[in-house]
Amino acid sequence: MKIEVIDYKGKKVMEVSGEIDMHASPSLRKELMSLVSKKTTPLLVDLKGVSYIDSSGIATFVEGLKGMMAFGGKLKLASIPAGVMEIFNFSKLDKVFEIYGDLDDAVNS
Repeated sequence: MKIEVIDYKGKKVMEVSGEIDMHASPSLRKELMSLVSKKTTPLLVDLKGVSYIDSSGIATFVEGLKGMMAFGGKLKLASIPAGVMEIFNFSKLDKVFEIYGDLDDAVNS
């Protein structure tokens, strides 16, 4: 897994690629919670490069969302590949997270 934090049209974007599994989740959590603790809002997460996510990855994003909600912040997920999106749909988390087709949709929302 690779994580890069960039500025895109004035917003912080966390670009994640590779596999998000129990080995990668601690790194993802560290980066995500660092941005949450700085009250970075909105925080956009670009998942277009993610090939796999397991329950530990999902739990990390749920924790990040809870952290953002604690201060009224926004966590927006964008560009989720179909295979990864199935996990969000199956777990009904597509109703919990703000999910956008691409980064521009997330920025303009």
